[in-house]
Amino acid sequence: MAKAKAAKQSEAPADDGQVEEKLTNKTEAVRRALAKLGNRAMPLEIQDFIKTHFGVEMTTKVISVYKSKLVKKKGKPGRKPKVVGAIAEATSKPAAHGSVTFKDLRTVKEISDRLSPARMRELVELMTD
Repeated sequence: MAKAKAAKQSEAPADDGQVEEKLTNKTEAVRRALAKLGNRAMPLEIQDFIKTHFGVEMTTKVISVYKSKLVKKKGKPGRKPKVVGAIAEATSKPAAHGSVTFKDLRTVKEISDRLSPARMRELVELMTD
C-alpha cells in the first residue's frame, strides 16, 4: 500500500507543471535526499526536500527510521576478524599465584610431544613428589 501511494505521488508536478523526478518508493526518496543533503541532514530538512522534489509527504518519524537504516548499512563496517595469535597474547597476562595459563599448557603439550609416554609419566611423577 505504501509503495502504491509513493508511486502515485511520484509524478507530482514541479512549479512549471513537469514531473521533477520519478520515485519508486519512500526509501528511495530518503536515499536521494541524503545523497543531496548529506548524512547529517535533519528529518525536517529531508521532509521539505522530499515534498518539493517528489511531492511525497512523509512524517519525520518515518524519515528518521529510514535514515538510520540507510546510514547504518552504508557507513559502519562490522567487527574486524580476530588474528589467530591474538589469543596467546591476550592470555599471557600475569597469572595469580597457583593458576595455570594457556601458555603453560601449551608448553606442557610441546614437552609431551617431544617425550615418550613413559618419560612423560616419569616427569609428572617427579613434579608431584
